[in-house]
This record gives sequence, structure tokens and C-alpha cells, in this order.
Amino acid sequence: MSVTPTLRKQHAEIVEAVGQIDAALDPQRLAKSAAEIRNRLSALMGKLSLHLAMEDNALYPSLEKHASAKVRDTGARFAREMAGVKPSVEAFGKKWTEAEIAKNAAAFCAETKKLFAVLGDRIKRENTELYPLLEQGA
Repeated sequence: MSVTPTLRKQHAEIVEAVGQIDAALDPQRLAKSAAEIRNRLSALMGKLSLHLAMEDNALYPSLEKHASAKVRDTGARFAREMAGVKPSVEAFGKKWTEAEIAKNAAAFCAETKKLFAVLGDRIKRENTELYPLLEQGA
């Protein structure tokens, strides 16, 4: 049984959570609503932690043993290119406390947009390049 439907569902949930936070990225509003945005961020971090653990600790290592050289090579390339995503997400989640968001709302917005761009790229590439390859049984 393929794991890609579960991973795609998680991607959709992450994209929805990112959209909710992104819509609230206004430095003037954030200074007053830091608790709310931190709660949303905590929920997103939980989803990301689970998802990245599934991919980085199970999916990508399993691709190293795949029968198809194309899948092995693609999996290895993705694992290499995306190795920094999980540590970046973890550091971001620890750095941006409610107090830090309220104090440095503009910096929070800028860093959040950068992180969301990285996540968006990873999700897009996995959904359009990697998962179809696995679903085809390459």
C-alpha cells in the first residue's frame, strides 16, 4: 500500500495552516495578536513535525532500497536538497515565542514568508515529482 495518499493529505493540511497564518502576517496587527498567531504556529509546527519525521525518517530511507534506480536517485536527490528543511522548521518554532512575535513582528513576518516559500517549494516538488513517481511504481 502506498503512503503517498497520507502524505498528500498532510501536505493539504499544512498548506491550509500556512494560508491561515500567511493571511495574518501584518506587523501592526501581530503586535496585538501575538498569542493567536503563536497558537496557529504551534498547530502548524505539530503538523510539520509529524510530516517531516514520516518523510525524513521513513519515506526517504525506504527509497534508498527501492527496486527502481530512478526512484532511488530521485529520492537521494530530494533527501540531499531538502536536508535543511527540518532543522530550519525546528529552529523557527523555538525562536518565535509569543513575546518575540509581539516584540519583533516585522522580522517575524519576513522570516515566516521565507520559511513558507521553502515549505511551499518542498510540497510542490514532492507532489509533482516524487509522489507521482512512487504512485507509478517506477
